[in-house]
Amino acid sequence: MANRVRYVGTLVAVVGALSLAGCASPTAIEDFSGLPVVPVAAEGEEAEPELEEVEVPEGETSVVYLDYGDRLALVTWGSSTCPVVGTDIVVVEDANSGNSVRIETEPIPDDAICTADLVPHTTIFGTPENTTTTKPLLVEVNGEEIEVPVK
Repeated sequence: MANRVRYVGTLVAVVGALSLAGCASPTAIEDFSGLPVVPVAAEGEEAEPELEEVEVPEGETSVVYLDYGDRLALVTWGSSTCPVVGTDIVVVEDANSGNSVRIETEPIPDDAICTADLVPHTTIFGTPENTTTTKPLLVEVNGEEIEVPVK
């Protein structure tokens, strides 16, 4: 009987660890045209929170924390028909070694026909494990280094 209890306990621990490991996916969890939005407190006792666009410099690649640091949003600017889309996020240096990540993007095909407009595109990732929001996070995107301030 003791072996059976030990086996069940081990099985529960393994399943729990595997399910937690899936929480911080290195791939994009959402991408869309436009700027990311965050809820803002609305006035009134029963008022629903309103959504407000995050402010980022127009025309500049930006990375910002969302949801108290649980998610990272990559905002790129370019053609609406050929957006720069993030695909993966990789920890380059963990929180103890420098706190930096690299975001991979999907290449735009050379023969793509793109419009000449300038619009924002957002890709959202889960904030990787082994990084921290208590130190600036350095993010490399297409050779550009962006510093995300402490959350």
